[in-house]
Amino acid sequence: MPLPLVDKSAFDDLVRCWQNAPHPSIKTTSYFPVYVQLFQHLRGRECTFVETGILDGGSLFMWRDWLGPNARIVGIDLNPDARKWEKEGFSIFIGDQGDPAFWRDTLPKIGRIDAFLDDGGHQSFQQIVTVQEVIAHIRNEAVVAVEDSYTSFMNDFASHGEHSFLEYAKDATDCIVGRSFEMYPNRTPNPFNVASVQQFVNVLSINFYNGIVAFQLNPAACVPPQVVRNQNLRGAMDFRHEGKNEAAIEWPDVRKARTVTVKGAG
Repeated sequence: MPLPLVDKSAFDDLVRCWQNAPHPSIKTTSYFPVYVQLFQHLRGRECTFVETGILDGGSLFMWRDWLGPNARIVGIDLNPDARKWEKEGFSIFIGDQGDPAFWRDTLPKIGRIDAFLDDGGHQSFQQIVTVQEVIAHIRNEAVVAVEDSYTSFMNDFASHGEHSFLEYAKDATDCIVGRSFEMYPNRTPNPFNVASVQQFVNVLSINFYNGIVAFQLNPAACVPPQVVRNQNLRGAMDFRHEGKNEAAIEWPDVRKARTVTVKGAG
């Protein structure tokens, strides 16, 4: 399979761990290099790795084998039979990921989380509830990733209408940008939805991959930005408004081709 710019040794080890898992596990080929990018910093460390969606159990063994003996692997599933994996040394919690009450009861029991991977029900409301509750719980540097985000486009998952998980994740990027609004109070929305911006106050970035969306949490780095100058005087003329004032853009849209005209400042 094609290998992007990731550690080849870590990638090969991950594929080996998946292939050698004693129980079945279904993956998409494009996920393995993303896993390496997102999670390889945890290898050999004491950490807690949580995965929703246990099914046949193979991925639990993959993660433990790849991350190493210092990793605590936590599995979450709605099927009570998944408790059988506790005898293999995994921490198992049974519950409905689409129910906020489940997370508010369970996350304190799990404690610190260093990486969270949602491979559960794949319905948008489940993915959104999971991300909201997990992000609200975590207070340390961590990765929260959601797999199979392409279900946002699938006909048999379409009950969400326009409020798909992918649209939620895209709009969440606006909330990260919203931390900059107070720098320009007369040029940006005022008032703006402070509560929504605060919901993502610890999210440093949101990364989109083929089938995976990853929220990078880093509370220490998420300080409100400030405008700074290295010198008080600026001698250059500002020509930003002297060129063309609009452009025809082939707008990115997976459903249909469309060209839009994007205008400049008034």
